[in-house]
Amino acid sequence: MRGLLIKQHRLSDPGLIGACAAELGVEFLPHVASEETLPPLHGFDLVVAMGAPWSVYGPEVEPWIEGELNLLREAVNRDVPVLGICFGAQAFAQALGGEVRKAGRVEVGWSEVQTDAPDLVPRGPWFMWHSDEITLPPGATLLAHTEVCPQAFTLGPHLLLQFHPEVSPELLESWMTQDVSDFEEAGRDPKAVLEETKRRQPEAKRRARSLLARFLKGVTAGP
Repeated sequence: MRGLLIKQHRLSDPGLIGACAAELGVEFLPHVASEETLPPLHGFDLVVAMGAPWSVYGPEVEPWIEGELNLLREAVNRDVPVLGICFGAQAFAQALGGEVRKAGRVEVGWSEVQTDAPDLVPRGPWFMWHSDEITLPPGATLLAHTEVCPQAFTLGPHLLLQFHPEVSPELLESWMTQDVSDFEEAGRDPKAVLEETKRRQPEAKRRARSLLARFLKGVTAGP
């Protein structure tokens, strides 16, 4: 099984999702959307669109975001399943007629979600780091939410997540080297969150693998 991995930024690594994908027989071909043109979808069985330090409506993404939105629309039209994570989920929503805007407050750290699909998206806890919220596109089904915003939804075979199932201590540390102002705004201690991430790794990987396996059940071999 071959997947197109859209890394929005050089630090948008797939982490636990990448490790679990390898165990489940998925080969990723990574492309950094902010630095290169995304390839045609021909030959890919699925698309995984990762997170980013930006908003989909921000000036940083203006030079390249339309190319990614068009690719996501093409994936939907061709029934190529998309797994969108944080920025990737927001881009999917925007591409399909939803909206993305500033959330009422930052969500950062490990939190539980209210879920209507616990077999697919259990309560968690899941790792979150975002300051935007999604209005779902037409036809989408909400799966999970917090009091702040939607956290997971589906549209046909596509699964979109506001939280970060891929996070590992190494990945989180790399993000923290860029900016920790959201932690300060939320009143969270970055070091304490990193230690919690280390403690939660075994359960986080089990949860990420289960979620990915369920997503892959709807994926069939491409041309």
